[in-house]
Amino acid sequence: MFIDQPRRARAIAHAVVHPLAALFLVAAPSAHAELVTTTITCDNHYAIFTRAGSTFTYIGGNETGFAGNPGTFNWSIAETWSFEATETIYIAAWSDNSVAQGLLAQFSSPSLGTLLTGDARWRVYATNTDRNTGAPHPLASEIEAHIASADGLGAWEPTYVGEHNGIAPWGVIAGITTDARWIWRNTPGMADPLRPGSGAGEMLIFTVNIPAPPAMAAALVGMLAVRRRRR
Repeated sequence: MFIDQPRRARAIAHAVVHPLAALFLVAAPSAHAELVTTTITCDNHYAIFTRAGSTFTYIGGNETGFAGNPGTFNWSIAETWSFEATETIYIAAWSDNSVAQGLLAQFSSPSLGTLLTGDARWRVYATNTDRNTGAPHPLASEIEAHIASADGLGAWEPTYVGEHNGIAPWGVIAGITTDARWIWRNTPGMADPLRPGSGAGEMLIFTVNIPAPPAMAAALVGMLAVRRRRR
């Protein structure tokens, strides 16, 4: 299932669980859904998606043209998004193959805490399905197909971690901490995947999982422990 209109998504993952754990999930269907806030930019384009079980939801993204609205360029001014997420966040990213490319962001939620680009929890997948400036954001159905390929091939990779917010050619991007670092894919044959411009492997998809809230995880573990003791 996929949802291409920006919206708040509430869902529970399809999983095989212990009957006692299943009862807990039924009793609290939105326990794992939490509010995520991000401030994000990309040289040049990005689109955010979430996954809850088999449902992929499009959240939004930046400008599809060269210019910002506002801002001189599409990457000049970061956007801020708030949305509900349950399991996984995906960011599709692609460039104009010129000068430089990179993704810079900060996320916050109860389970993630403060998550910056440059954190080791991020993974990236090269779809090798290029998009250009002017192309629309990918559909949730496209992302679903790419994720199925990435998962099936075991093709997720650690990201390339570049310098902190403030480096050339971008300067300091307002609204994002200078502790955040520009990231991209470790492109074979490139000492610096951020510069010069390159479309290698694009479109890229970055991902991070949302941990189960501590209270929920503890409750599940506790119920399973009780079940084991009764045997």
